[in-house]
Amino acid sequence: MRALRADYGGDGAGHTRDGTLVDISDRLGIQPPESDPHGAALEFEAAWGPDGAVCIRRTRIPEVLSTPELAERYPHLADKIGPNCSEAVNAPIWNRS
Repeated sequence: MRALRADYGGDGAGHTRDGTLVDISDRLGIQPPESDPHGAALEFEAAWGPDGAVCIRRTRIPEVLSTPELAERYPHLADKIGPNCSEAVNAPIWNRS
């Protein structure tokens, strides 16, 4: 749920817009990533745990929440934002948007 809502900080605040295409996948392969759903070229966004994002490569909609705003709003995530965040991170869920 947090991944769908872009609830990065795990505080219930969503940072997305209705109708935004999001592809969720998991490390067990129960929900594998779709290959370009609806012809959209989706990019890796974040890895997720039960309490919000574990790491964030980029925010879903920078006009709604930029990465500098994300780091300011959620200081515990500040060192987990950037290009080192990928599907290689040990997290139960990943998403592309």
